[in-house]
Amino acid sequence: MGNVEHATLRCHHCGQETRHELAYAGRLLVVTSCTRCGESIERDVRGRYLADLRQRMLSKPRRMLRRFRRHPVGFTTSLPRTTVLKPWELVEEVRLVWRAAADARRHDDPTS
Repeated sequence: MGNVEHATLRCHHCGQETRHELAYAGRLLVVTSCTRCGESIERDVRGRYLADLRQRMLSKPRRMLRRFRRHPVGFTTSLPRTTVLKPWELVEEVRLVWRAAADARRHDDPTS
């Protein structure tokens, strides 16, 4: 499900200050969920996500080179694992973004 962080926020649904899960796709906040009542707020970030993903892909070679220069042994030993896991992480990000967009659209549709 992308990167998940936690924060204490006031829930607009239950009115309590509770722990919330914040799901990110890349650098974009996509879903905020209250762990007390389960209420979620999904955001349609597809356009911004594609622009962010493009920027991340363009800057990846430079970031990899910088990491290699700073920590050559750590970079080299992590490369096989990263090469296998990165595509799956990307697929999970895309799923999160498109699922949140569909949920947000359903939420905004008065006929549903």
